[in-house]
Amino acid sequence: MPTVIVDAIEDGLDRTLLAWPFSPLSGFSAAAIALREGRASGRLADATLGFWPWRAGTTWSARTILVHPGDIQQTAARIATELQSPKPWARDTLAHQSQYLLELRLGDLPPSGAAESPDAPTRSVLVRSPTLLETTSVFAPFSGDGVPYRADADQVLRRVRDYTHMGDRNAKLGDHVAAVGDPLRAPFALFGLPPEARAERLSWFLKAQRFAATGLDAVVVDVSRTGRSEISEVWEKRLAVLAEALDQIAGRRPPIVVLAEDAFSARKAMRILRSHAGASRPRRRPPLEIGAYLPDPAPFAPAADLNAGLSSVGFQADIKDASLARVRQNLVKLGRGLREAGQPKCAEGVSQALSLLRRSASLPIGLEEARGISDVLFDAEDEVDQAARALFRPKMALAGLASVKDVAAEFGQTANELVKIIQAKMDTWSAETPVSAKLSVILGDADWNNRDTLIAIGGRRVTETYLGSDRAVTCDCAVTDHGGLRDELARAPYGRLILVGPTPAVLRTLLTAAETPEQVLLLGDAAGSALALAEIEPIGKIDAFSPIAERAKVLLEALHKGGADEKLDLAEAEFRIAAAVPEGQIDFTQAGEQYRGDVVQVRTQRGHRLAYRPTSDVLLASPGEARPFERASAQNLKAGDRLLVLNEDVREPIRRALAGSREALSQLQLYHDHINQVLAATPGVSVADKARHLLAVMSSINPAMGSNEIPNITRWLTAGQAAAGPDGVRQPKAARDWARFQVFMEAADVTPPLADLFWRAAIVPARSYRAQEGYFFNQRVVQFVRDPEGASLGSAAWAAMPELWRSVLDAVDEVTEVRRVPGASHG
Repeated sequence: MPTVIVDAIEDGLDRTLLAWPFSPLSGFSAAAIALREGRASGRLADATLGFWPWRAGTTWSARTILVHPGDIQQTAARIATELQSPKPWARDTLAHQSQYLLELRLGDLPPSGAAESPDAPTRSVLVRSPTLLETTSVFAPFSGDGVPYRADADQVLRRVRDYTHMGDRNAKLGDHVAAVGDPLRAPFALFGLPPEARAERLSWFLKAQRFAATGLDAVVVDVSRTGRSEISEVWEKRLAVLAEALDQIAGRRPPIVVLAEDAFSARKAMRILRSHAGASRPRRRPPLEIGAYLPDPAPFAPAADLNAGLSSVGFQADIKDASLARVRQNLVKLGRGLREAGQPKCAEGVSQALSLLRRSASLPIGLEEARGISDVLFDAEDEVDQAARALFRPKMALAGLASVKDVAAEFGQTANELVKIIQAKMDTWSAETPVSAKLSVILGDADWNNRDTLIAIGGRRVTETYLGSDRAVTCDCAVTDHGGLRDELARAPYGRLILVGPTPAVLRTLLTAAETPEQVLLLGDAAGSALALAEIEPIGKIDAFSPIAERAKVLLEALHKGGADEKLDLAEAEFRIAAAVPEGQIDFTQAGEQYRGDVVQVRTQRGHRLAYRPTSDVLLASPGEARPFERASAQNLKAGDRLLVLNEDVREPIRRALAGSREALSQLQLYHDHINQVLAATPGVSVADKARHLLAVMSSINPAMGSNEIPNITRWLTAGQAAAGPDGVRQPKAARDWARFQVFMEAADVTPPLADLFWRAAIVPARSYRAQEGYFFNQRVVQFVRDPEGASLGSAAWAAMPELWRSVLDAVDEVTEVRRVPGASHG
């Protein structure tokens, strides 16, 4: 990725880079490494880069990347030697000498593994290497009066200064520090460009004195989900404004380098650059379309072997119910209209309706059976189980669309008509969905219905529901969800795979997995299967993806033959790819019962709202190297702190990692062993008899426990006999709330201390975040993130660890407001 940026500086051509299937580096980090690489390789004598779109938190990812001080010192020594005599490449206006003098001082840092001198002062922070950020001269944009970019000497080697001789009285390096932190004199500098809506406003920044003196070598554009997070709905228009504004720069027009992590964004950016190049006078050369095949999510993993071919796969696709096309078209049109009218919450309701169509049409069982099973499996009244039940209840999932008439009356009639059409369609899927009917036929064939076949179903909740159905009793195939597909393929060989409800994410897994079945059947519906087409289509056209080009070609042909509608799905994908409305307050105060003490309410720059107990642990980005985060108390939070926000994007991946840890597996095994003892000791011949006996005892403890609890008690009693998932993790299969769990434990003669231990150590860690157990969840996550080795996994679930850590780092947000609310004042 950094090499592509240096190439653009040299040849002046626009280009888009699709990093696929993983994008280990943020756009800012890639730009900063490009400056470092250009300097070390000698390809660049100096460089002036722009970075767009600038936002709060742009630089955070570069704070966690450490740079080897010896490498920097070696480059500085070489440049110092070259500059002993005048060189034509060294501009007199730039502080080359200051830069190499400061970088030579990095030799003062203690090498890795070296013991500190006994005379050295005691330090609370370990520093042996500078971060990528502090070795990069970065200048944020300032609007208003004055200059667009201000000097910032404090940023120069900020962490490491006190660990070198830079600050010694006789060093006399103060002027050199100031020079490297000066936007006019820094030899290698990165300038933020804001995502302005009008070219004339952006031109004010582009008229900066530095750009007039040295030129702007290139502009790096980050259209990853994180990069465009603050302008997600208008980023295409703002990118076009950037291209227009750059045309006004005197001299060479800086090339634009777009870094994308998904094919949708890369395609849209390419369209904008091509259109602009065609309209420019004189006409610019068309932009280059480049790929980076990155099968390893680690930032500095070895390069992929482009000559290593993968085994061939026979893909088939069966796409059902094309009658949904008109409904989806109308939903996309309505959603776009709502967004343009400034109604993002209503547009989110449209997105939920689209998800309902795709999910329901691809269900492996009928809606009526799914509702009955979900009522048993997800029977709690918390937000997690309610959301799980809503998956199979159209009225709950369509609530957002139905409410459009109350918020945006001009769209109300259209929304109501769509609600009626969707509900009517759902009624026809009560007994069989388009996909469940086809799956039943396939599993009637013994060649498919055997242990050599793996079925992958979209979503953990849907998978659990299918496994609880009568149809699963006659299914001899192995079953996993999409999230566990990669680990299951690595764990055991399969001859056939049935992929239910294919999505771009799971097709990435299939295209890049080393071990895949010889036959793969994509069983989907016309309400979304071809969303994968726009994701896969560039793969066969870009040289960088040659290792998987043949697989991609066969897969595309199968999807086209199977009935996927690329044009329609691309329109839906481009609508849905915009950021969703931020979730409401994330509550980390509750622990089984209603918490009524003081609450620390926190707001962040990205709009998150969080609630903690004053004594709750939180994680702040650490300035040291021993750990990326340091623990702090919520009551000590203040504006400006960089807080790890456990939002919905990171909670589930962390939950999966926690559930697969040795500690969690051990505790859950102890619980299941004890439940097996309870099952054996409970009077009764059959499991049903035992469940009725326990119900009688539970009713005497809590009269509210009625006969409707028999299926639940049966599930709780047989929890220890359930099969483990592909990653070795069993589901707890316990009561969904503490009150009912407590009654069950008491009826089974489990002592209160032991019941409490089971709940905290075995049940809660294996479950998704719930507001009612948010306190325990937060405390467990804090410990895990600070010390993942202490909860090291005993299974393949850690294979995606680098990607998980990238998600965690992306979730760091700046605190903007902290307020302590006294108990009873927060409801």
